[in-house]
Amino acid sequence: MVADVSLLPFDLTEVVHEELARQRRPNDFLLHASSHIDGPLRHTQLDVAGAPKVKSELLSEITLFTGTMWHEWLHNTLRRLGVPYMAEVNLTPWLPEGWAGTADAVVWNPDLKGFVLIDFKTQKGEGMRYIATGGAKEPHKLQASAYWHALKKMGIPLVKQIGVFYLPKNDVRGKDAVIEPILADFEPYPAKELHKVMAERRERVKEYRESLPPTLRDPDPLFRGPLQDWVTDALAPPSEREQRVYFDRKTGTYDLKLVPHWSTSYCPFPNELCDCSEQGTTKIGLFDTDGTYYPRTGYEDIEPTVFPS
Repeated sequence: MVADVSLLPFDLTEVVHEELARQRRPNDFLLHASSHIDGPLRHTQLDVAGAPKVKSELLSEITLFTGTMWHEWLHNTLRRLGVPYMAEVNLTPWLPEGWAGTADAVVWNPDLKGFVLIDFKTQKGEGMRYIATGGAKEPHKLQASAYWHALKKMGIPLVKQIGVFYLPKNDVRGKDAVIEPILADFEPYPAKELHKVMAERRERVKEYRESLPPTLRDPDPLFRGPLQDWVTDALAPPSEREQRVYFDRKTGTYDLKLVPHWSTSYCPFPNELCDCSEQGTTKIGLFDTDGTYYPRTGYEDIEPTVFPS
């Protein structure tokens, strides 16, 4: 190998990164049930409006693409086996106004004499035990429920039970745990309550977009303008921190702490638009061995909402 000369005449990592990012869904200024029905409102407003994002890490792009490949493989396999089902059903015309979404699979079950809505998800192996004990994740239940009601509006004869098929992405260290796919099933949430939540989020997004300068309401990707123009009074505040209890082995007591919302680890926006990723962890008190709570000085006005089990 010649010194200071690359083995390849191009950066292969950069090619992979750029191509994966290019394949992402273009912004259609609609809310998507797969990503906007739950989670921080501020993130949803910025995302739907097309606000600038920081360049995502390559590993995040690979993770997303891995999920896409699993979807394609499952569809190809089911088609090859002759399974009677509908794949990638566009439900946007039957979802509440301003929302979009696509059902992964709608499978005919002759025994139940109806179609079953199935959603495909990939999941870290470490999280599979929570699925096994607690069932489908809340955002996935909300998403699939919205799809179920859209399919019902279409006139599809449906089984009143939804399935989310979780595929583990990795094994775990504890060999006593058996990591394998799980089909978690549940009944759809009532349409009235679900659609109320979706309408409220749509209105908050609409209010935010209307509060933006005209040049940012349908932004040109080549001209974004100053970042501060994206911050208006209609933009929701960053997610508040949550209370968590941690056991202190040295003292046998339990510390009560304020910790960032889980979504802060995935915030795709620069700090000028959302600084939730800068939130730290703060101890606000402790529970002694008999469960009595003692607030930390300066945090006496915060009442505990979680307690040691």
